[in-house]
Amino acid sequence: MPDLTNVKKYFAYYFETRGFSANGFSGLTSEAAKKAASYARGPDRGPAIFIHGIMPRSGTVYAGELLRLHPDLYAYPYQIWEFPALSVTDKLMELQRDFIEGYRLNQKKFEDGDFLPIFGGALMAYMHATAPPDQRVLMKMPGVRFLNYFFSMFPYENLLILLRDGRDLVHSTLRTWKQLNLIQVCLRWNRSARIILETLELFRRTGQSGYWLAKYEDALLDPEAFVRNACRAFELDEARYPFDRIADIRVIGSSKLENKGEVRWRHLDRPKEFKPLGYWREWSALRKTVFKVIAGQSLVELGYSQDLKW
Repeated sequence: MPDLTNVKKYFAYYFETRGFSANGFSGLTSEAAKKAASYARGPDRGPAIFIHGIMPRSGTVYAGELLRLHPDLYAYPYQIWEFPALSVTDKLMELQRDFIEGYRLNQKKFEDGDFLPIFGGALMAYMHATAPPDQRVLMKMPGVRFLNYFFSMFPYENLLILLRDGRDLVHSTLRTWKQLNLIQVCLRWNRSARIILETLELFRRTGQSGYWLAKYEDALLDPEAFVRNACRAFELDEARYPFDRIADIRVIGSSKLENKGEVRWRHLDRPKEFKPLGYWREWSALRKTVFKVIAGQSLVELGYSQDLKW
């Protein structure tokens, strides 16, 4: 009997719906919980930078390679290449409810989201334990489930939300994971786009600071400008960045440069004109129509197209 483990894994992953809406947000945290988080993470530590890509194949690896060249950043402590802390948000809030159920007089002692910064502060303490005290931690995650809770869990850190054109991302995903189909991946990108749009509205409404919305395409087309904008957004010294080393960054996890399109996450030399953009233009009319029906409006709202006449 064939092993269906990976098929089931990705089937569930792309049909998952929890955590893709900011509606009903209840991430209120008390000052006591935030103070505990500050104490745990170290009040003298600079804010970590978390890259959250819209979904896998969104360019978090390349964006991370660009930023990690900055001497004031310490990338991926303990070689934790992906950091899915937000994905357990609902479980943490459920844990808090179970904790309170054990002694209901504790109900008034906590805000609904207090376990989030307590957990986040402890995680940051763990990350900082191996990072030099004069460097800020850099982490990445290709996913945006529960993105609206980021600053509830990490009130003292920074957030980089990385977008990628849904058409190219769908194209790359289907080349990488051939067990998936077009509808599944379009649904996933659209859900991810909606949570980003809802979260940005939440941030604007609450006056949240400490985040930056960026596009993978900008990093590819003008990496120097991308880095300079990141430095300004996160208060990093541009003058300390080794811009001459950008050209040395190798390609990791390409579905185009690998033989037969099989992604092996190797470090490959970067061809001079390598720009994985616009492959969706080769799509059939049917494939374009499917994407437009499922995710066309989100593509427009994220600024990748003025309309659906493409």
